[in-house]
Amino acid sequence: MAIDDTLGEATGRPRSPQLADLLWLSFLALYLTPWLTSAPPPRNWAAAGCGTLLFLVIFLHSYFVSPRKLLPHVLLTAAIGFGLAGFGGVWNVFNVLAAAIAGRLQPRRTAIMVAVLLQLTLIGFGLFSRMTPIAWVSGVYFGVLAAGTTLLLTELDRRNRQLQAAQGEIRRLTVAAERERIAHDLHDLLGRSLTAIALKANLARRLVSRKPGEAEQEMAEVEAAARETLVEVRGAVSGITGQTLAAELERAQAMLGTAGIETSVSADVGPVNEAAEAAVSMVLREAVTNVVRHAGAGRCAIDLKASRVDGVILVVTDDGAGGLSEGFGVSGMRRRARAAGGEVAIDSGPAGTTVKVRLPGSAE
Repeated sequence: MAIDDTLGEATGRPRSPQLADLLWLSFLALYLTPWLTSAPPPRNWAAAGCGTLLFLVIFLHSYFVSPRKLLPHVLLTAAIGFGLAGFGGVWNVFNVLAAAIAGRLQPRRTAIMVAVLLQLTLIGFGLFSRMTPIAWVSGVYFGVLAAGTTLLLTELDRRNRQLQAAQGEIRRLTVAAERERIAHDLHDLLGRSLTAIALKANLARRLVSRKPGEAEQEMAEVEAAARETLVEVRGAVSGITGQTLAAELERAQAMLGTAGIETSVSADVGPVNEAAEAAVSMVLREAVTNVVRHAGAGRCAIDLKASRVDGVILVVTDDGAGGLSEGFGVSGMRRRARAAGGEVAIDSGPAGTTVKVRLPGSAE
């Protein structure tokens, strides 16, 4: 799921009641203030009771529907107030409550428009009914206050939900990126290491009957390579790879030599930053593994330079069959180079394959 979709879902859900929302309910008590000095007739009590119960149902239901579907709740609450205008209570408190619900409408411009129309309707109703200003001005004032406060609370709630959704998406992407990193690291490590182990084991098998001493030495190297691979795999999983160019060059020469491939190495390496060194080491590892496993080459040349002017340049050339495809390993090389600010160029044809990587990797 894209992050924009996640955030869109986060803003369309009903908002949970907050303390400020419940405080608006205290305005219901103001409806009864005129009756503190003189008792109203029973019908006024009945009208007030029915109107209040109906409003409470509407108010509670408003927290179970989408903010985009609150307009009927606003209109019904306002209608209750206008309907109770002739029963002696402070009827405009329902305008305040309607404005509080209107502030939760989505989108925000709809909330503002409905809140403004509510106040204009209240003003028009008061003027048309020839009521004294005190009967409706206070309703307008507190209505604006209620709508504004609820708008702010709704916006804060929306931002919080967006933040939570974004954090969840970041966590998901982080896990996905870490899985991809481990997959690429294991591919590079195991591809090189298992190829070297297979070559040495094959050589030991051929030597065991004719030169058992050399075969034993090859098997000791297989054991050492297996132990080294185990350490590297653990490092890849934990994110600590510790590749060095010098060590990787030695491993590359050893693997190519074991495979019977004539190797020439030209290395002029100055100090480079850690990211560039790790990236070049992994590209070299993958390129040499491809030469041994797929190229069918007789010769391989490795040219590695690092300078303050040109950065880090690695060129691996073989005289194999070519046809290097954009598989998992090649995509991993490109990904690592891009992550370090560089690029990989591959020229693969019948005369062989050339892999060239350039990185801005020299240290000051």
